[in-house]
Amino acid sequence: MSRQINLLVLAQAAPELSALRALSGLGAMLALFLGYAVIAWIAAAPLRDAAALNNADLAAAKIELKALEQKISARPRLADIVAQINALKWQADESQQILNLLRGGGGGSEGYSGHLATLARISEDGVWLTGVKIGNAGKTVSLAGRSLRQESVLRYAQRLNGEFAAYGVQFSEVELTPEGAKEGAAGSAGFPLPSVAFKLF
Repeated sequence: MSRQINLLVLAQAAPELSALRALSGLGAMLALFLGYAVIAWIAAAPLRDAAALNNADLAAAKIELKALEQKISARPRLADIVAQINALKWQADESQQILNLLRGGGGGSEGYSGHLATLARISEDGVWLTGVKIGNAGKTVSLAGRSLRQESVLRYAQRLNGEFAAYGVQFSEVELTPEGAKEGAAGSAGFPLPSVAFKLF
């Protein structure tokens, strides 16, 4: 038995078959690459989320760093702080000295009430006070006033020295300034009376 095969037909079918095989192989490779890309994209999703979180953290850290830099630049310099501390120390020392003066006899707990009470006890006809200054922890007292006669001021100063010796105060200087007659002040004859302004210290 013999069989005939048409070689022409086989030769023509062979290129179609190889093209079909090439296309199916190419499709399989393309499907394989697409599958790999999908798997890689899915596997990279946590990495993308972590990268996004890292970027957000980095942006927040940059904002915080900028805020800290602004705070540091707004802070006073060390030299300024030292100058402020020295100024405060000077004020504290000065306040302590004043406090020590007050505790050591600068008026004590009663202030200068003793000085003022002594002034109230001493009087002299025709002499009136217009000002009182007490300083140096009560060791210096200066008085200003007016009098109708100069002799009254001198007698008043002698009496003050006797009474204020207990406080360690001595009135050693007197300033007398004659003043003209004041309107409204009149003597027994209706003539204006002259006065003398004085200072004792």
